[in-house]
Amino acid sequence: MNKLIITFILFALMIWIWSSYFRAIPHLQQVGVLKNFQLKHLDDFSGEYVLLEKRYYSPARRSLHPASPVVGSFNDLAYLSNIDLLLGTGKLSHKLNLKQVEFEQQQRCYQFKLKSTARLSAEDIYADSLNVSVIANSERVADQLRQLRTGQRVYFTGDWVEVNSIAAQHIFSVGQNFPAQRQNCAILRVHSLSILK
Repeated sequence: MNKLIITFILFALMIWIWSSYFRAIPHLQQVGVLKNFQLKHLDDFSGEYVLLEKRYYSPARRSLHPASPVVGSFNDLAYLSNIDLLLGTGKLSHKLNLKQVEFEQQQRCYQFKLKSTARLSAEDIYADSLNVSVIANSERVADQLRQLRTGQRVYFTGDWVEVNSIAAQHIFSVGQNFPAQRQNCAILRVHSLSILK
């Protein structure tokens, strides 16, 4: 029994190390990325946020199916942006307030449920939360995104972008089936970030 527990702990440690230091994060300086995706600048972005949640994504299996009409092309947003961040500011930057909210994510857009004892309103959550599917502008930014931890206070600079698959002529969006929350779900190209003390 002890050997099984030790094996499980070592396996979990290996996964954590891989995720923290070796997981591939796409960035715009990689060969081929800009040949397959076109980014259109929508607006500048900068701000200080607390990282509430971080999720990784892989391309959907159906996009790699040999019978796919676009086989060999990059027809999934995860080839360009495989990390989603849930950012908080204002009331959501305080741990006590954060414990009053449960977040879950569908279609790369976070939804929330207030606990019965919550003193926050839905308007507070919408005003103080932001769900971003991030695109790293450089390898350095990709490394920094990989090493972000929940609870860190981070200053971001970048721009909101529209992403188009060149081969499929398809515009990517996040959270498109959740119109009420769509305003808080968007694609962000990160130019730089710094962790604040």
